[in-house]
Amino acid sequence: MNKIIIADMSLRESEQGNAARLSFKEKLETAKLLEKLRIDVIETGPVSGAPADAAFIRTLAASLENSVVSVPVDLDKHSVDMAWETLSKGRKPRLNVVAPTSTVQMEYGRQMKAEALLKLVSEITAYCVSVCPDVEFTAVDSARSEPGFLAAVLKAAIAAGAGTITLCDSVGEQLPGELSDFLAAVYDSVPELSGVTLSLHLKDNLGLASAAALRGINAGAAQIKVSSCAGSGTLSLEQFLNVIKIRGETLGVICGVNSTALQRTSSQLAALAGVGSVSGSRSALPTGGNEKSFEASLPENASIDDLRNHIMTLGYDVTGEDLERIYSQFKDIARNKKVVDRDVEALIAETAGQAAPTYQLRNYVINSGSAITATAFVEITKDSIPKSALSAGDGPIDAAFRAAEQVFGAHFDLEEFQIQAVTGGREATGDALVKLRHAGKLYSGRGVSTDIIGASIRAYLSAVNKIENEERSR
Repeated sequence: MNKIIIADMSLRESEQGNAARLSFKEKLETAKLLEKLRIDVIETGPVSGAPADAAFIRTLAASLENSVVSVPVDLDKHSVDMAWETLSKGRKPRLNVVAPTSTVQMEYGRQMKAEALLKLVSEITAYCVSVCPDVEFTAVDSARSEPGFLAAVLKAAIAAGAGTITLCDSVGEQLPGELSDFLAAVYDSVPELSGVTLSLHLKDNLGLASAAALRGINAGAAQIKVSSCAGSGTLSLEQFLNVIKIRGETLGVICGVNSTALQRTSSQLAALAGVGSVSGSRSALPTGGNEKSFEASLPENASIDDLRNHIMTLGYDVTGEDLERIYSQFKDIARNKKVVDRDVEALIAETAGQAAPTYQLRNYVINSGSAITATAFVEITKDSIPKSALSAGDGPIDAAFRAAEQVFGAHFDLEEFQIQAVTGGREATGDALVKLRHAGKLYSGRGVSTDIIGASIRAYLSAVNKIENEERSR
């Protein structure tokens, strides 16, 4: 069996399109989801002069425990120094020297001649190796490069100490058989490739990248680059991993990715990549225009078993008694409107596991603005006894949630957070939905208020109360 290294480029490619840029928090959420999925390598964008770039990569490198954090560097030492300063405290840092090797990319994209580029590749790769134990070299547009020059560049990078070599079909036009022939020719001209990890970055313009990747693996590739960033053109993370999941064993290919969590994680990654977050939220997902129609598969006359099965696909586990109450409310709603997934989740949040609340919101004060760090003071009663806490956070809602956790004396994994207006006008009511994961189960809470922060805190408390109620009943 060939065990393949999966390198995800979602964060790197999200930086290349302004419309798809993620916030600091969304990028961290994306990276944590990828590590939870057991992705081997997570690639970021380059470190520019912006303080936020350096702060993000420094935080990411220190946060991830199992995934390699790879940062691309240009052909100059200053770029290497900036990247290494952010990565040096990470558990698994990697520097990725990225250089064009085709004539069109070198001369028109970089205004650089072959001889000058070859010298810089050797020099900068060696410099990276002197500071970082894990160095990759990426030959951009290598499939269209002049074979002799490509061989010289790869030999120079390997001689300088690069442990991973990435070849790119940057226009996505190679057929699977053509990729096999290309790799065979490269191995013939660069026998040193057998001593390093060969990586492939394939564009999917013809829809054949998965098939090409499998042929590449048979030809010697040990790392495949993928992306969940919509519109990037790179081989899709979900598409390739589904191929491995379904046909990997028969094809002699395996990877360490958690395939059981693939579908759900892919949906979360797509949601993060598709929208910007609500200011201060931990993760804001799209709520308008993209919802799946519940009525299409479960009309008004759907059975209670149909509803139970659909609730399970959403990731919830409800009791028979709760299911009956949810079904009764579903029937009422379905008579008047199409019922989408969010309606079902709101019914679960309002109905399932309800009991006398352990925690209730009493007061809260938020300080937030563009020039200060958001802080939140919350006062929450536990069994009618007031307790308060003060916390800072990445925005007012994150600060409020962290302050609430101080009152609880516990941390809960925030699986999802949504907020939308349910009425119009300046005094619109905000409807917040929070999903927490605890002990392997999903708990949802809902809060409604004309203040979106108040709605969010109430939704968070609602979910925690369900966890507390279940813990007490055991």
